[in-house]
Amino acid sequence: MRKIFKIGTLLIITLSFNACAQQDNIVGAWDVKTDAYQAIYEIVEYDGQFFGKVHYYNDGVTEYNGNDKKEDYFLTDVEFKDGKYINGKMYLPDSSFYNVIFTLKDNNTLEAIMTVNGAPYKETWKRNTSN
Repeated sequence: MRKIFKIGTLLIITLSFNACAQQDNIVGAWDVKTDAYQAIYEIVEYDGQFFGKVHYYNDGVTEYNGNDKKEDYFLTDVEFKDGKYINGKMYLPDSSFYNVIFTLKDNNTLEAIMTVNGAPYKETWKRNTSN
């Protein structure tokens, strides 16, 4: 009986570590290139939620280099649940926001799906491996 308890405890600990490691795969720097803009964003984890900040942004009109200030954070409230990152809010400079859901397609590809003007909009983010 004691051996079964030890095996069960070990299994629970292993599964817990695996779940934590899986949810942290979103953490890191991401390159975004669309027809409208290009950017480098970083996703960080704090207290069980994920947040994003701008390192670089260029839409052909505005070019911005983040300087690690509070204003650089544009993504809040992302939570990991059932293999997806949900409840995110992606803020625009005018303080409006889009709801966003992220799906990690593989370790280096993150899909962002948001609703823009009532229609779904998808971006593919690639892990920045230059650092």
